[in-house]
Amino acid sequence: DGQVKFNPLANWGKTELDAYMAQHDLPAHPLVAQGFPSIGCWPCTKPVEEGEDVRAGRWAGSEKTECGIHVARAPDAVTNVGGDI
Repeated sequence: DGQVKFNPLANWGKTELDAYMAQHDLPAHPLVAQGFPSIGCWPCTKPVEEGEDVRAGRWAGSEKTECGIHVARAPDAVTNVGGDI
């Protein structure tokens, strides 16, 4: 279908993300202050309760699922191009 998925931050953890945001003076997403530590699409994301896993608000109340943008990877697809951004 010609669709390409590019996620240059896939291997970054919270520490790396927070450091990058601080270094570049980037604001937090406004939903973070409302209890959304992991932000996805409107119907599949809810705020989490204190002490819950940060991804507990994603697809809450359902089995692990995908919204449709994640498709099977072709056997010859590039998985990590490396380098700094």
